[in-house]
Amino acid sequence: MGLAILRLVLVCHSLAAFAQSVFAGQFLSGIDGPVKFHEWTGWIALAISVLQVIVVSALMRSRVTSLWLLFGSVFLLLGEALQIGTGYGRFLNVHIPLGVIVFGVATWQTISVFLKRSGGPRK
Repeated sequence: MGLAILRLVLVCHSLAAFAQSVFAGQFLSGIDGPVKFHEWTGWIALAISVLQVIVVSALMRSRVTSLWLLFGSVFLLLGEALQIGTGYGRFLNVHIPLGVIVFGVATWQTISVFLKRSGGPRK
C-alpha cells in the first residue's frame, strides 16, 4: 500500500513538472495568460515535493524505499524552492535549466520506483 501511495505522489510530481514546462513555453512564446497557471503549478509542485519527502521518510522506516530516494527527494524539494525564488526574481538563466533538472529528476525517480518490485515473487 505504501509503495502505491509513493508511486501516486511521484506521478503527480512528474505531471506537475511537465505542466510547468508547457505553461512556461506558452508564456515564453508571447502568451501572457499561462504565467498565472505556471505560478500556481509551481506552488503545487512545491507542496507535492513536501508530501514526497514525508511519504519517503515514512516508508524508510519499513524499508520500502532507499536512503538515496530520501536524499533525492530532499534535494528535489530544495530545487523546487529555488525554482520559486528564481522565478519571482526573473533569474531565467538559473530558472530554466533548473526546471529541466527538476523535471528530469522527478521523472527518473518515478521510473525507478515503478521498476521496483512491490513485494512477493513475480510469475
